[in-house]
Amino acid sequence: MIWATVSWMLTACEPGSPQLGGASPLSGKPASGRVAPLSDAAFEGLPLDDQYRVINKLMATLFTGLPVAEFYALDATEPLSRRRQDALRLSDIRTQLQLDLQAESRQQYDREIAGGTSTTMDDDGQALEVEPMFHFDGNRPKQMPLARMFHYPLSRDSFSQWMAWHLANTILFSPAEEIDSADITDVQNIFRRLDLGIMSGQSIRAMVATHQNSVQNWRRFRSPEDNTREMMEIYLGLFDRDADVPLASQACQDLYLTDESDGYKLAYTDYPNTEAVLVLDRYVVNCRDFYDVVAGHPLLIPRVASVLVDYFFAGHSVEDRLAITRSISDSQPVTFEDIFLAILFSETYLLDTERARSFEEGFLPMAKRLQWDAHPDLFRGMISGNGGLSRTHMTEMGWPSMSFKLGRVASIPLDSLSFGNYHKALRESLMLDSRRWRTALGVQQPAQPSPTPVEPLKADATAREIASHQSELAAYHQAVSELSDEERALHQRELAAYEIEAELYRHIDDLTIPQLVDYLFLTAVQRRASVEERRELINLFYAHGHLDAEYANAFARAGRQDDIALITLDYLSRLPELYYLPRLR
Repeated sequence: MIWATVSWMLTACEPGSPQLGGASPLSGKPASGRVAPLSDAAFEGLPLDDQYRVINKLMATLFTGLPVAEFYALDATEPLSRRRQDALRLSDIRTQLQLDLQAESRQQYDREIAGGTSTTMDDDGQALEVEPMFHFDGNRPKQMPLARMFHYPLSRDSFSQWMAWHLANTILFSPAEEIDSADITDVQNIFRRLDLGIMSGQSIRAMVATHQNSVQNWRRFRSPEDNTREMMEIYLGLFDRDADVPLASQACQDLYLTDESDGYKLAYTDYPNTEAVLVLDRYVVNCRDFYDVVAGHPLLIPRVASVLVDYFFAGHSVEDRLAITRSISDSQPVTFEDIFLAILFSETYLLDTERARSFEEGFLPMAKRLQWDAHPDLFRGMISGNGGLSRTHMTEMGWPSMSFKLGRVASIPLDSLSFGNYHKALRESLMLDSRRWRTALGVQQPAQPSPTPVEPLKADATAREIASHQSELAAYHQAVSELSDEERALHQRELAAYEIEAELYRHIDDLTIPQLVDYLFLTAVQRRASVEERRELINLFYAHGHLDAEYANAFARAGRQDDIALITLDYLSRLPELYYLPRLR
């Protein structure tokens, strides 16, 4: 009877197909109250720079970013004074987060990330090998999700990876790799199960029930007494349930975890409990019954919501966080998507919340806004402290991933050692690494691909110039024709990229020095420079010989924009605001 009732409860919470906007058919109500969404009209009513800040606050939370050139019009009479026609809006992001990638596209992105055999053939009919963008090591199960979030376009696939990452780093689902009975395979299995559950539309209750019954759960909490107590505390927020724990552990007496020599496996004792015992006001006989009572309990959704609220609204008072949790619970969320979407798009989060950025929220979005050519050791560095970017090791910042038995704490570690390592990694490994961002940012002229296309003929060209142009054009076409199919396709991609970079460079080259400074400030901290900052920086540029005195120091000398950018970003790397997600009102 118990099993039938709880099974119905879990099945009844299963959502159907994902809906745009994140509302599943079984979601009771739209988010409201303290998590009422920021409306399109309210977003459009914000000043231009605040719109850019809101968009990048949301995208930074998602570990990505929107470059200035993709939001502001740079070809206007007054650059940076209006929004591009095709610039992302909040509604666009919400829609993209609910659209699945095509299977072929996802496979292609994964090949680009990790390498593999391409679907493209060479001239001999052999499948081409794709060079990996990133290097991985024994911690690949932690590194690959970050690589996917970084490389995938905004989509339900990237969103699912992001949600699974957050859940696996909380007390709710942490693999607890730091303890001796857990290892990297537990990380792999928990993360994969979370991602699959989210992508298939499983309910929160079903995902919690599945996790409780897993060997990974028992590897974290290894005895019936410890396991049952922790399930009530973690998933229901019920502490000091000393009367319930002995009875719950009696129901779970048929299960035990083997020791290290036997591989920490979940096994049966062959002495099952046969007596119905009253736990949490429900009669249970075995551990599955107990887990189903926890997964079906009315306190589960508020408790899960509170764990996430404590992180995303860390800067708010306890009273505020309780009110936000109540608003989420009142919307009767069914899936984790319902909760995350309610949080991310809420007016309270986007306009009224300030909190420290995690390293993922600081480094990865900055890399996207700078259009940084990612170092292949990026995720080895962040997770393992190995390779050329070992300085980005998050463990040295007090922020290891999926390691702590009870998950990461809700607040970002800001002690002097942790923050010093955070600042050093962001500044030296990214913001001062101009070689990897100066061309894409538009502060260095891009190199033309080879064979180099011939410049268009001038309208008033002489006969000699026309003849020379025709000769050059013929030589160019001959050089292109000699390329293999693979080389020709690569050349076309390089040409397309060059045209985009060259156009951006022309726009940046036309900016006055004050406009260039604002462009760099918007890139790093999503605001324009103050009068004092602009004056002092211009004096510094002048002292270093980067300004063109012929035009009253209004423009940079040829080839000096990247030097100006480096000085400006070095200054910005020292501002406290760089390390916080901003409150806008």
